[in-house]
Amino acid sequence: MRLLVKWVLAFVLAALASIAARVQTIPAGVFASSHPENASVRNADEKSVPTITRSSFGFQCGTGRPTNCPNETWPTTIAQPGMIRLWDSQVQWHSLNTAPGAYQWRTLDGYLDAIASHQPRDAMYTFGYTPCWDTKGKCEGGWGSTYPPNDLTASGSPSFNTFVTALLAHCSPAGHCVKSSIKYWELWNEANAESYWNGTIPQLYELMAPAVALIRSKVPGALILTPPANRGDTTWMRNWLNEENKRERLSDIFSFHVYLQNNLPEPRFATVKEMVDLKNSTSGWSDTPWMNSETNFDARTFTCSSRYTSDDCIGQMVRWHLIHYSYGAQHLSWYFFNTTIGHNPDYSTAYRSMMDWLVGGHFVAACSPSGNVITCPFMQANGHRSMFVWTFNGESQYSPGTQYVDYKALSGSTTTLSPGKPLTINVKPIMLETAN
Repeated sequence: MRLLVKWVLAFVLAALASIAARVQTIPAGVFASSHPENASVRNADEKSVPTITRSSFGFQCGTGRPTNCPNETWPTTIAQPGMIRLWDSQVQWHSLNTAPGAYQWRTLDGYLDAIASHQPRDAMYTFGYTPCWDTKGKCEGGWGSTYPPNDLTASGSPSFNTFVTALLAHCSPAGHCVKSSIKYWELWNEANAESYWNGTIPQLYELMAPAVALIRSKVPGALILTPPANRGDTTWMRNWLNEENKRERLSDIFSFHVYLQNNLPEPRFATVKEMVDLKNSTSGWSDTPWMNSETNFDARTFTCSSRYTSDDCIGQMVRWHLIHYSYGAQHLSWYFFNTTIGHNPDYSTAYRSMMDWLVGGHFVAACSPSGNVITCPFMQANGHRSMFVWTFNGESQYSPGTQYVDYKALSGSTTTLSPGKPLTINVKPIMLETAN
């Protein structure tokens, strides 16, 4: 946590200082809604600032909307993240295991084949939803149940273990197998929310522990993610981490879900910081990699608010990623990716540019503010030093250091810098580059 002290506080103070001059560009309440009372924070997860790979960028596909790559299709956008997360993709437990010993694999087969035809690609499977035939709890036929299976005991659930065994052994008719296609395994979606899990934390541990053993025995290099709590629920996540500490460690990666919720990325990151601080302050977890495995602008509409311009929305999308990675995030996955990004050429161009800039490189330090300007020092894959720079509140003048010779814009253009001449910067980050 090299720089994690004062970063969000600095953002809040800088924003408050400039609001009077730029109130028309900052929606009322943005900073107040982002926990400024908890804004005394440290700046970076110094334990791990990893090299960024294609799999640092994630997306979800599914049949929820016609625009969101339905029926196992693949987004045709130029923006192509390196990991697909199979949640709400009609491959949850209840969808695949329709009766005792009965399975419907067609949809999963479609994804396995699509993943195989779009290599290199990582995949994440997220557990969730008990089949109606396997629980006495409330159940909806189309969605399954949020209650534990009937046969769950302190030693696990035979019915769930049977499903996991069948899942791990499954291959599509084309020969694409789960055990060789899916490396990341997330332990029950948003189990802190009653809409996804109505058992206890000990019950969830008892359900998942035997399954984790099965996964590790069948999947080479499998990586296990914690159940991803949503809404910044540090209380639930603390209890889960302590449960693993008390019994036996299951997870390799600390996972959670935080959306922008119509806030700006800079103050909203305080909620992400609270989750990461929890991990780092829990015994045995400080060195554990972390992911925000589901995000978007808004968790209800999955769109950017109409109160923002298109440039504002594009800038928020990119800045949200940059800030996460500069703080050590291993991965950020965009829910309803194709609906939000893939169907909008301006979004997809910016996302593609961001990936091109970042893959193979690493952040030298966390993003930090100076007044209304945010900078993030970065080392590119080619060894060239660079600097991301933007404002989060209107436009500003910025004078680059003399070491920078050009800058790249999200549109894909490269512009040569004139020595001593300031730039006009705005909500869409640019990348300043050195000659070497």
